[in-house]
Amino acid sequence: MNHSSRPRLAKLALGLTLGLLFTLSPALALKAEWRDADVNGDSKNEKVAVTNLADVALNTQGQIVGWYPKQVRGTDFKGNYNGKLNLVRPGVPLPGTLSGFTSPQAEFTQAPNGNKGGKLTATFTQGDAKLTYVIDPLFLSLEVSVESDSPRVLSWSGIGGTDRPLTKWLTPGNTQPTESGSGKPVYVAWQHSPTKGYAMVVQPVQGFDQAKLARSPSGDSATLEISAPAGQATTFRAYGGFNEMVRLHVERYLELPGLFNPDIWGRLSLALLWVMEQGHRWTGSWFFGIVLLTLIVRLLLWPLMHQQYKSMAEMNKIQPLIQEINKKFKDNPEKRTEATMKLYQEHKINPFAGCLPLFLQLPVLFVLWKVIANYEFGQGVLWIPDLALPDPFYILPILYILTTLASTYLSAAGNPDALRQGMIMNLVFVFFIFSFPSGVSIYWILSMVITLAQQWLIKRSLGDLKPATANAKSK
Repeated sequence: MNHSSRPRLAKLALGLTLGLLFTLSPALALKAEWRDADVNGDSKNEKVAVTNLADVALNTQGQIVGWYPKQVRGTDFKGNYNGKLNLVRPGVPLPGTLSGFTSPQAEFTQAPNGNKGGKLTATFTQGDAKLTYVIDPLFLSLEVSVESDSPRVLSWSGIGGTDRPLTKWLTPGNTQPTESGSGKPVYVAWQHSPTKGYAMVVQPVQGFDQAKLARSPSGDSATLEISAPAGQATTFRAYGGFNEMVRLHVERYLELPGLFNPDIWGRLSLALLWVMEQGHRWTGSWFFGIVLLTLIVRLLLWPLMHQQYKSMAEMNKIQPLIQEINKKFKDNPEKRTEATMKLYQEHKINPFAGCLPLFLQLPVLFVLWKVIANYEFGQGVLWIPDLALPDPFYILPILYILTTLASTYLSAAGNPDALRQGMIMNLVFVFFIFSFPSGVSIYWILSMVITLAQQWLIKRSLGDLKPATANAKSK
């Protein structure tokens, strides 16, 4: 790359960064509220409970006609649900179908909770019967309750988005669920797959003594029928969202036998979750929980990272010598390789020592991202309203950019090529940081600060890190 192209490259990178800064704006926290929207195209408005995690639409009969989990928290569908995944399965009784319940009176209320919006309650009443939904904005679960002076049956079905859902019915005293059943279950579930996609789970709370889960003859659907006895409230929790370990842990379904079996990475995630939750329990702050998690992880990775940064520093120091070898033996690959390996031996450098620690820590970083990105904090810190959402003022991404550039500068150790390559790579990665949950950004920034300290210590221990020259080598 010639010197004249560098300013143009820098301007291009800056332009891309500024342009995408606005196109990748983070989704701001939605205020939980009731809205009117026609979600199923029947020219009639449904009442939609809008939250950061999902939108749930109810028709005038008290049935759920739309359940739309959000891939990205805070996404505002703005009444347009075409093409969005709907967990309500067509062709079967809608969830919340109550026998003998027609043209009920509906009331939609909300508990006050500042700018976030409190719990949303929908109450449908007809004669002696009442069907109630309570939706907490922090969860993908809602509470359903039936009260009636006469016996009724409530039907619940699931799950949209798959041709042949997995169904699970767990009987008390057992640890392995069956595909169907009757009586009083510990839970009933529909899943896209054992460990992926989405899930719908029904868990009894009160008065859930008689129920039946029956699969259709074709096996493409299953309907749960819940008997609601006269004069007694029947209450249950219903989950509709990601079939994902961290989310199920947050919603308190993970301990249900046979529902979800974490693999080795899931077990590691649970360990990291435990650390973060302990930090919150001790301090009352999720921010300090993330700080504790970051410190422990970085302490465990310290030896690996130390070897990586040390190897990178030593490699940068001899880059001028490697360039001279490349020029001298540009037409003889064998001689070039032989001379390069001899140079490594003379300087006692293992060229692969800096790669192995990086590859070893990548799975840990991936697990941490999954843990923090899928956790529900329900709490912010300083200017950040919610650690589960991106920073609305871009302060965390800017801090991340500054610490990353500082780390790149230290890693380059005076090598202009390494510095330029590191800057370009980091500018490309910056495009994604603006949409990351604030909790993830905080972890990365703290990690980068620790990295800077570690690089500074390595620089001191190695002494002068100016690039070696042929003259210096000859001496």
